[in-house]
Amino acid sequence: MKNRNKALTMLNGKKRYIMMAVVCAELASLPAAAQIVNRVVFDVRPIVTAVEIPTSEPGLSRFLVASNSGFGVEAKGVIGDVDISVHRSGTISGAARFGEAAQIPGGQSVCSQTTGFPSPIYIADKKTAAREGTPVEQAVVFEFRYAPEARPDFDFKAGVDSVSAPASCIEGTS
Repeated sequence: MKNRNKALTMLNGKKRYIMMAVVCAELASLPAAAQIVNRVVFDVRPIVTAVEIPTSEPGLSRFLVASNSGFGVEAKGVIGDVDISVHRSGTISGAARFGEAAQIPGGQSVCSQTTGFPSPIYIADKKTAAREGTPVEQAVVFEFRYAPEARPDFDFKAGVDSVSAPASCIEGTS
């Protein structure tokens, strides 16, 4: 330990100032390095999280959805048209706020036809987050309307190419 301290105290004159300048330059570069790490796009595994919001209205399903990339939605167990509305921000049950740091990931209002088998109904080409925030702040609400007697199962699949293009509704039938 004495040898180390002696080596550090041996720096004098110009050597000491050069060493201090190098240390200061290193310290000054830390914030710049942190910003670079924050801006660089890493190859991140796409994730989409969807939580169903209970509703008692027949023919209506709501989901709170957050994703770090584009995604697709499939419906099975329903035949006919499914009307999809995406809400960027608001409240859930009058209390919890969502979407303050969110964006609409695809179309805001879409109508798709389903066959009863797993059918693509929505494609989001971007993530739900518009800027940094908590998952709830970065989430949007999906609202699906369908025939009241149907009992559909909605599947949110991560990745832009996770589902094929949905079939649009025929004019005047939705």
